[in-house]
This record gives sequence, C-alpha cells and structure tokens, in this order.
Amino acid sequence: MICGVIGMRLRVEVPILFGSVLLTACGGGSSSGGSSELLGTGNNTPVTSGTVTVGITDGPMEEAENLVLNLTHISFGHDDGDVTRIGLSDGPMSLDMMRLQNGTSENLVDHASLPAGIYRWMELGIDLDQSSLELQSGGHHRMQLGDPGAMRIEEMFEISAGEHGDFIIDFDLRRSIQHHDMGGMMGERYELHAGMRLTRTDQAGSLSGTIDMSLVDAYQLDCDSNAGGNWAYLYPGEAHEPDDLAETETDGIPGPIATDRVELDAITGEYLYHFSYMPAGIYRVAFSCSSEWDEAGDSDYPNDPDRKFNFQVFGEPVEIRAGQMSEHHLGP
Repeated sequence: MICGVIGMRLRVEVPILFGSVLLTACGGGSSSGGSSELLGTGNNTPVTSGTVTVGITDGPMEEAENLVLNLTHISFGHDDGDVTRIGLSDGPMSLDMMRLQNGTSENLVDHASLPAGIYRWMELGIDLDQSSLELQSGGHHRMQLGDPGAMRIEEMFEISAGEHGDFIIDFDLRRSIQHHDMGGMMGERYELHAGMRLTRTDQAGSLSGTIDMSLVDAYQLDCDSNAGGNWAYLYPGEAHEPDDLAETETDGIPGPIATDRVELDAITGEYLYHFSYMPAGIYRVAFSCSSEWDEAGDSDYPNDPDRKFNFQVFGEPVEIRAGQMSEHHLGP
C-alpha cells in the first residue's frame, strides 16, 4: 500500500538545480532530528560525512491568501545511486509559504549529517492530504501534483568530508502553482509544477530597487489599475529581451529566473521590488504593469492571446555580489 506522502521534485537554478518521483512506502519511516538513512543500491561500507543546513523561502502569488505545505523529509540523490533521506529537524511541519517572503526563511534541517560526495538531486517529501491553498476570494483547494517530478531539483552539488553546506530553497509560487478550470462538476484544480530554485547561501546576494511611478498600472492607460498587475521579472544578464512565464520554452528566449510583486511603500511613496538569495552574477530586470495576464501555463509574450500582457521596461545588466545587497532602479 502506498502512503499519502509523495516526494516532490524541485528545480534549481544556480550553480545548482535539481527528476523522478519518490513514493514513500507505508511503514518506511523517515529519520527525524537531522539523522539520515541510506536507501538504494549502495553497500554498507562506512562513509565520511559532511553536514547540511537547508532552509526554504517563498516568492509571492497574487491571488493566494495562504498556501500550507506539509513537508515531511528531504531526500538527496548521490552520484552512485544511493539515496539519503533526512527527516526534518522538528518532524513533519506545515508551513504557510505566504509568510516566507522578502527574504524571510525557515530551516527544514540544521547541520544534519550527509555522506560526503557528489549529489545529482535534492527532493522534498510532501503530504498532499495535509497541504492546501486558500485564495483571497475565499476558495479553499487541496493541492495536487501537476507532474510527478514537480519537487525535485536536478543539478549536481558536492559535500566534502568535514564540510558544511548551507542551502536555501526558493519556492516561486507564481511559477509552481497552476490553475485549471476542469469545467462542469469537476470544478477547479490547483497543481504543483516545477518552480523552485536552490542556492548555496555563501554564494548568494540580493537585489532591490524602485520602479518609476510613471510605469505602474495606475499611470498606464494600457494596464488594468486593479491590484495585482505590477511585477518585476529577473533574467540572466545575457538575455536580449524579456519573456513570459510559459511552462516550456517555445520561442528560444529564456524565461524569468524569478518574479516579485512590486508594492507601494506607504511611507516613502516608492514602488519597490526585491529578489533574495540570488547566486552571484550578472542579471537584468524587466517590469510589467499587466502581469495579471501572464499565466505560467500559457505563452503570453510577445503574442498574448488576450492582447493585454506586455513589458514597460527592460533594464541594463546589473551585478549581484555574494553577501551583498545590490540596488537597481528602473525608469522610463
């Protein structure tokens, strides 16, 4: 019999990102308190270990009031085929991801032992029966997996003997959660898709800035002035033009690494964006005041079927340095 706990697949971007589904069999408990258990094809030869700390943070989603994910463990896929599963430090935990924004994070495991070596993926375990989405409109929905590998990050990283690796998972809700109207009695379905990023924190920095008031929806005739349209998009520095949130690339243009809702600071009167835990490197920022029309499951740019989605500005390259907060302001 198969339990209700399903291993989710994570996708990572950084020097590290991370397919397949891991089903946890009933009766196979995960270790807790940061201890580990080897599963799979390896032998019983003692191995030298390092330690890992893994935290999680969140990117916003405009229509969500609460998104509760019940996380149960983290699995690590070793290069030799072994799998190490680590129980969360405080046992299974229900996290409201909407509370983990603007650089706020929650540790899942802290200095847990992990066999030294090269790893090809990291995967979160989730209990979907205990996970749910509450919309600002009042709707309440159970979460479902849109693809079997939605929560695995497939990218290599290495833990050396005696080394400590400190990682942060950035869960981009806007990219990860897709809405499907099933029609008739089937109602609506909200699915988890790949949309997470893994960063080594000692290699990460942050980027923040302002959006000129003349660009936001309240001052743009082509944009709906209702809340939800003002978003910043982050791209690799080599990107020549911005692109939308389409689930698969069909136009050869790289999609955004991350998105952030642009919000008005009531004290300063400025419109602000912020990207946390970004790998050091060169980036470009774009801004759209019609972003409510950019849906992750559709190709909306440059030929939006609704003829409503567009970008107002695409900034010049900017550098993010490890351990630093960089500033970059966008104007007309």
